[in-house]
Amino acid sequence: MSKTDLTTGPILSRLSYLAIPIIGSQALQMLYNLTDMFWLGRLGSAEVAAAGAAGLYMWMSVAFMLIGSIAASIGVSQAIGQGDRERAKSIGGGALCISLVLGLAFGLVMYVFREQMTLFFDFAEQNVHNYTKDYLSVVACAIPLTFISATLAAIYVATGDSRTPFICNGIGTIINIILSPIFIFILNMGMIGAAFGTIIAQAIACMLFVLSFKKGKKRPFETMQFFKLPQMGELTWILKKALPVGAESLLFTFLVMVTSRREAYFGADAMAMSRVGSQIESLTWLVGGAFGTALISFVGQNFGAHKHGRVRQTFKTATFVMIAYGAFVAFLLAVPGKYIFGLFLPDPELIERSILYLRILAICQIPLCLEAVSSNMFRGMGKTMPPAIVNTSCNIIRVPLAYILSAPFLGIGLPGVWMGISISAIIKGAWSYTWYYKHQRVSLDGE
Repeated sequence: MSKTDLTTGPILSRLSYLAIPIIGSQALQMLYNLTDMFWLGRLGSAEVAAAGAAGLYMWMSVAFMLIGSIAASIGVSQAIGQGDRERAKSIGGGALCISLVLGLAFGLVMYVFREQMTLFFDFAEQNVHNYTKDYLSVVACAIPLTFISATLAAIYVATGDSRTPFICNGIGTIINIILSPIFIFILNMGMIGAAFGTIIAQAIACMLFVLSFKKGKKRPFETMQFFKLPQMGELTWILKKALPVGAESLLFTFLVMVTSRREAYFGADAMAMSRVGSQIESLTWLVGGAFGTALISFVGQNFGAHKHGRVRQTFKTATFVMIAYGAFVAFLLAVPGKYIFGLFLPDPELIERSILYLRILAICQIPLCLEAVSSNMFRGMGKTMPPAIVNTSCNIIRVPLAYILSAPFLGIGLPGVWMGISISAIIKGAWSYTWYYKHQRVSLDGE
């Protein structure tokens, strides 16, 4: 029994075998983000706020990155499950071509329009504005590299190998962790040093991916044409499956930026609190996202092989695992969360203010985990529209909720923004999970 064949063997152990290296990659990335925040916090809240604002545009780029990587995840995994390796290679090459074009385009837009992007936040402090603009001009160069690496990683995982991406991403992240304090403090480059560290690390990670894909012993295919222009039928299929996911992610990031703009209204300290808090909360959405990546490929292979009973059992197993994990993160945010926060912004006043913020976020962690399960079950089956509808609708709701609950006439202030975010996440988790549960009963039960 091959370890890359996800259609046989115990579900929990095979899913864990696939998911743990992806979670490891995300944990390393989270460690880098927290380390970066730790060093920037020593410079001041202005640098943290600027990095948070620029980071939202990096997050926006993920919407376009997902078009190639999600297409590879769904298409390659289902083709492997069907035993059609030629189609798997063709979709993989086409997805890489799309990723390269989109990565170059987004990086260029970020560099050319960095001033306009920074003005969106309407920072009251001029130094925060300048820091954000300069940071964007540097990290724009890393965008095409991240796109290519993400799609190559998706192809690996779709074929059942998540360890090679873990190694490539892990080496890049460790290099980034090492370079950041050197550039920031020893070379006296300030927060721009963190941006240069990111470019170097991403370049090394991308090079490792390409070398492994071409020469590695565990490469997914003996030969595969890189950056193959997809035929019209394949292009239509890729866009049909991937565009809803990309559009959902793009709108989500834009709406996060709108709520972040509302937070910026309350000052740089509020923006810095949100930036640090979101990094702590990323325990849920980074690890949940990593588990979801594994789930797409796992379900894709089994759905492609018409093993519907195994798909149903996977849903039950994933639900149990993610509820337990969501409860753990909720406890971490609600109880010792302020001590973690204090590591990154050692300001006694901000630490005390963070207690309420982290407890409001704790409420929605289990619903977020259930949404990760149901959305990625849908995507593994090639049905990307239902999660796009749910997530888009609920993400739109969060904006008026955030503005209304933080409006002066209610007297809640900044915590109202956080309450709006948490309420919309609870609705999203309940709706998505219920929809998938009903869909499964109709489409899979009894087959």
